[in-house]
Amino acid sequence: MRRDGELSPLRRMRTVASALGVQTVALPQLVRGRRAAAADWAPVAPDSVLCRSALEEARQTLTPAVLAHSLRCWEFATALAELDELRPDPEALYLACVLHDIGLGAPDDPRTGCFALLGAHRARAFVVDNGATEAVGDCVHTAIARHFDPVTPREHGAEAVLLHDAAHLDVVGVRAGDLEPGVLGAVHARHPRAGFRGEFADAMRHETRVRPHSTAATLWRTGMPLALAVNPLDR
Repeated sequence: MRRDGELSPLRRMRTVASALGVQTVALPQLVRGRRAAAADWAPVAPDSVLCRSALEEARQTLTPAVLAHSLRCWEFATALAELDELRPDPEALYLACVLHDIGLGAPDDPRTGCFALLGAHRARAFVVDNGATEAVGDCVHTAIARHFDPVTPREHGAEAVLLHDAAHLDVVGVRAGDLEPGVLGAVHARHPRAGFRGEFADAMRHETRVRPHSTAATLWRTGMPLALAVNPLDR
């Protein structure tokens, strides 16, 4: 029986085709002129008990390298929101970014065969248990569940779009050319990349072993190692 989040053989083939198409389109973006926010731009995190609790949960759950990745994703998502003229719920976006990898590297689960979906379930339960509305919980769940899709999930709302694009920017450099070097440098100064690429590769190998029919495993087997290795943000 297929677990929640597992892809059928046909879906795996379509996922590979989508990923290859995105990579082909993305190549020119890695070298085009930068734009977006000014170099002195710095986002301000929502100041709520819930957001502070989520950050503490992430600190306790994630390694320092993956926590730094999560915070870079929030900053990149905020910059991309300005660039793309999107208006996400600031708290929901922060919660989704900070918690989006809490399922990464988790042990095998008998019911859920995708780390993004596993993390989405855990994040939704956490934010609702800590005072979020059901609507915010659903928004966080959707954004996290969709963040590893090969194609930007535009039909799922601004938060899902921004987390997806920010995560792909940080992991493989897609849309890096949209941000000024000063912005990238400032984000990396606040949240250094040290150790992330190796830890992420190890986590993907784990996902491929324990959740072999997931989107993550499918993408890892069909080109992600190379995309990770040539990420311009790691040069």
